Amino acid sequence: MYDGQVRTPDEAAVAAPTRPVNLAPLKDGLAPEKRALAEDLRQIFLVLRISVRRYAARRFLNPSSVTRYLNGERVPPWDFVAGIVADVQEAQAPLTPEAEAALRDLHRTALKSNQHGSEVQALQDKLTEADEEARRITTRQRALEEALLDREGRLAKVRGRCRNLEAQLEEQRLARRGEVELWQGEYARLEEECGDLQEQVIYLQEALAVTRAELIAAEGRCHRLETRLETLQELGEDGQEDDGTPSIMAILEEADRRASVPELVRAVGDLELRTRKAMATELVKSASQSRTIEDVASLLSALRKAGFDTHAQTALPSMVVVRSVDDTSALARELFRSGLEEYVLIMVQASVRFHQPEDVADFALALHRAGLPQHAESLLGAAAVVRPVPDLVSVTLTLAGGELDSAVIVAMSAAAAQRSVSDLVMLSITLRDVWLARYADSLQLAAAAGRSASDVAEFIRSLTHHGLEQEAEAVFAQTQSRSVGHLIPLVRALQDDRAWSVLSRAVECRPVDDVAVLISELHMTGRHQFAGNLMVLTMRTRAVDEIEKLLEILDGMAPGSGSIIRTAARVLTPAEAAALLTWLENHGLSEPAEAIFRCTVHDELVGQAGLFLVALAEAGSRYASQDVLCQHAGDMDVSTLASLLLALESASLTGHLDAVIHTRYVDCSVLDVALLAKRLDSTGGVDLRVERVLRRVVDHMVHVRSLANQAALVGALQSVGLGTIAERLTTEALKTHGQRFKEQLTREQTKHEQKVMSRAFWLPDRPRPRHRSTRS
Repeated sequence: MYDGQVRTPDEAAVAAPTRPVNLAPLKDGLAPEKRALAEDLRQIFLVLRISVRRYAARRFLNPSSVTRYLNGERVPPWDFVAGIVADVQEAQAPLTPEAEAALRDLHRTALKSNQHGSEVQALQDKLTEADEEARRITTRQRALEEALLDREGRLAKVRGRCRNLEAQLEEQRLARRGEVELWQGEYARLEEECGDLQEQVIYLQEALAVTRAELIAAEGRCHRLETRLETLQELGEDGQEDDGTPSIMAILEEADRRASVPELVRAVGDLELRTRKAMATELVKSASQSRTIEDVASLLSALRKAGFDTHAQTALPSMVVVRSVDDTSALARELFRSGLEEYVLIMVQASVRFHQPEDVADFALALHRAGLPQHAESLLGAAAVVRPVPDLVSVTLTLAGGELDSAVIVAMSAAAAQRSVSDLVMLSITLRDVWLARYADSLQLAAAAGRSASDVAEFIRSLTHHGLEQEAEAVFAQTQSRSVGHLIPLVRALQDDRAWSVLSRAVECRPVDDVAVLISELHMTGRHQFAGNLMVLTMRTRAVDEIEKLLEILDGMAPGSGSIIRTAARVLTPAEAAALLTWLENHGLSEPAEAIFRCTVHDELVGQAGLFLVALAEAGSRYASQDVLCQHAGDMDVSTLASLLLALESASLTGHLDAVIHTRYVDCSVLDVALLAKRLDSTGGVDLRVERVLRRVVDHMVHVRSLANQAALVGALQSVGLGTIAERLTTEALKTHGQRFKEQLTREQTKHEQKVMSRAFWLPDRPRPRHRSTRS
């Protein structure tokens, strides 16, 4: 029902004086669909408050055709209905989107009763769509033509400027040719001078390096002389030599040949004492790059025990770059056996940073064969995260199908978890191009199982954009098996069709607890349509005990099961809502059935509510019985009750209508009856549906209520501006009660008048007591 949008007659009279609108009565024997459409259409038309002839002149229509449309004789085309809706919107009383959608459904239902009209309307809809498409194409064509003309003009201008610039350039080239030749000679001279200076710089750099080496040697000699001098002073006159410990410089010179590991460690310690850390580090690097693997392992272990860990860690990366993969893996095995796993990790990091892809693969394989599979897996995982995509593909090609196949799969999982979505798409495409589809599938499934919802949605869109629809569907199917906490942001990130696919699959596969969380979260985040459809789908597919559990869980969440059920009822047609209510009623779920009944009867358009009641009556629901309707009517306010009475009249449930009127108004104040009549009159004006309901209310008053109530109601109706209804009540009461009602009406109308022949009329007024005034 178009309730809440139409102004009352009093408000309309204040806004602008209008003449009453008279519509021809509805045809008898109309199908329920045609009658419901005609009644809603008349109700909306009355908002315009203009006559049929005036509206026909405004829209260039035949008045008789408009009359036949409004009295239900013919089903109007949708253009006519859309025109009335647009006119109502201009009148500052627009329909809500839900009401307009319901009106369109009602129009389609009415057309189905006329096969020819339905086919004509379908063809008209297709013609409208084709015309709109042609108009869009025409508009686009014009825009392209205008853009083409603009670009052609701009191209001509740019070409003209290019020709002008070419001419100017040629003039300047001829004028500046001499200057160019002069500057070219100067440039050649400067270039030659630059070469000479560059050679001098190289010479000076080499001389500086030699000087620095001589300085280091001189410093070493000074230190040795100082040491020997101190020794001689300590030994005294006997002039004994030192204990045979080799000097630091000697150890530096012999590090690559004969110095033992303890001597190297002592040399490093001596350099540390004299703050020669750089020289100590170089000593360790030199020894690590030239010694055997056993000596290097012993040296690093001894340095660790002596507290010189920094020099060992600094020497490892350069050793990884210089030594072969076999040496590096062997050293890693020796270090791991010595408990120096931290050093092995440094070597793995250095390989990730400095090795070529083939060397990374070979080093990982060597580590695996050396009994270090975890470190080989760490190496591949780190390379999968930080190395460029082509390098990662090269590593995978080298190791595919070999001993480290499972480690490569794990590395793909690491890449899927940490690389950007664009990298994942590129990596997936590249792997498939080199016939490594199995690793691409592993990468995609790992991304679907571990990435955030927004990343997964972007990944799916990117795969689809690059023509990988099957792979995108696999990712989409895999990501739906994750927790509900992932599904909720996934629904927000996906388009509506894929989002509903996620939700419907959740109803099929997930427990009721998860479905309840989904419904509540969707409703709280404003996606009421999804929440309502998900609730309806759950009720239709799950067992009764599961639905009871679902409702119990929803009652403990915001906003509660009642609000969600009302949302679900609004997305259904009247027939679907009636079928769902009947199913809930038959399975003992009275609370959700009650919520659907109240939402549909209280909130829907009158025509929709009428169809809902008809469907309930045909299904044999107790909610269509007179007792239940009378019970609900007892708790309704005047506005909702008026809608219910009109819906019952629209559904042709006259017995139910009389029962509701009798139950509600058998013993109530006359003012309540007048308010009902006022509300009915404001909703439909001269609509025949309103007329029939008012006639039944008047008949009830005449045959059930006392003469005093009837006479009092005449006055109440007149006081609220319903003189026509008051006259009708007076006429019916006189026909039924005759002179008795006339006398009662006279007494009611004159009960406040002074009687001239009464004694009280002639008594003098009593003197009013005088109040003493006080002086200030």
